Amino acid sequence: TGGIVIIAKNAPSLRIMNEKIKKREITKKYLAATEGFPPQKEGTLQNYIEKDSANNKVNVYDKRRSPSSLTAITKYKIIEKKDTIALVEAELITGRTHQIRAQFAHNGFPLVGDVKYGCRNKSTVKYKNQALYSYKLTFDFTTDAGILQYLKGKSFTVKNVPFIETLGFSFRVK
Repeated sequence: TGGIVIIAKNAPSLRIMNEKIKKREITKKYLAATEGFPPQKEGTLQNYIEKDSANNKVNVYDKRRSPSSLTAITKYKIIEKKDTIALVEAELITGRTHQIRAQFAHNGFPLVGDVKYGCRNKSTVKYKNQALYSYKLTFDFTTDAGILQYLKGKSFTVKNVPFIETLGFSFRVK
């Protein structure tokens, strides 16, 4: 996993950034390579996640099992298919621990290289790390952002996502 990380330089910036994340005024998109394909070209996954702290993992369920079950929602879009793998763009609607990894695996298309959540083709897919990368961050402020207002409408994109070329996809980030 890798990609864009948000860091605040001071307490006021951190407070504003946390508020904007909570209000969903910052959009973060991920690229992932999956073993197998999502059922539709684009869609939304909605499940329930429960933390398993002892194993540093989460479990995904289709129905709420307990008060500790948290709703997990992820939008996805297939960008490219190649052999038995797909390049998928994902956007978190909720932000749960290991959400993309766990939901994709639970729904039958685990991330390439993600042995914790069920990667199957360790010998046929030539990528040793989990194929998940935060590649695009957009500041969609709809309310005042104070000292961070200068970021409104700005977008930051990583153009060289490590696994895209390694796995043989033709897609290039623009």
